[in-house]
Amino acid sequence: MHPPASRQHGALRAGLRAAACAALALACAQAVPAAEQDAARRGVQSGQLKPLNSIIADVGRQYGGRVIDVETKHGRKGELRYEIKIIDARGNKQEVLVDAASGKVVAQERDWPLQPVPLAQMIRYVKQLEQRYGARVVNAEFERDAQGQAVYEVKLSEKPAGEMKLLLDVNTGEVLTPPEAHPSPGTPKSMAVMLESLRPKFSGLVLEVELETDHRRRPYYSVELQQPNGFKLELDVDAVTLEVLRQKVDD
Repeated sequence: MHPPASRQHGALRAGLRAAACAALALACAQAVPAAEQDAARRGVQSGQLKPLNSIIADVGRQYGGRVIDVETKHGRKGELRYEIKIIDARGNKQEVLVDAASGKVVAQERDWPLQPVPLAQMIRYVKQLEQRYGARVVNAEFERDAQGQAVYEVKLSEKPAGEMKLLLDVNTGEVLTPPEAHPSPGTPKSMAVMLESLRPKFSGLVLEVELETDHRRRPYYSVELQQPNGFKLELDVDAVTLEVLRQKVDD
């Protein structure tokens, strides 16, 4: 006796949802640095963290929508959290902040206060920071921290020593975290040296090699290798340490 068609369709939909969650979790994981992926994997294996695909599925059900993006965040004590963007059937988007250990939503967009400040207020903040730290502000970006609080992520140039990074309260201009020094990343290795470092572990036909910089202005090489099975292997390699930061296979 065969199960009713409705039950079969329900099982199929559940299977498709699970597959979609797993695919999204994999795509998000590939965008995370290798060291952070390893830490999250160990946390899941030890039972300290919930699997990302399980969190994605729970959030989608809870908010009646589809998860379209996930970013990692870290609390002030280093705890891992996920900033998850959801879109519902009407096309409305919202973001929630989920604790990776419990899987619980700890903040949601409608509870997040404040908007970016106007020009006059930002000018005042920049002048205060430059006078206080004796360095030039080179970047200020409106963000939400791991508690859902509105902040500016600020970088100050401290040449030749490198950069300083801090978080600024949007409402008051108060420095929430002490400046974090980012020393000069060092001299990038040549492209030939970098490619030579890949040979023991990787092979393929070279499609593209490019020297780029990440959001922290740290140099890295982006490498694309055609594989014998027709797939394309993408690698991001730290240009200073030659550590493979990310690897991804595309068909």
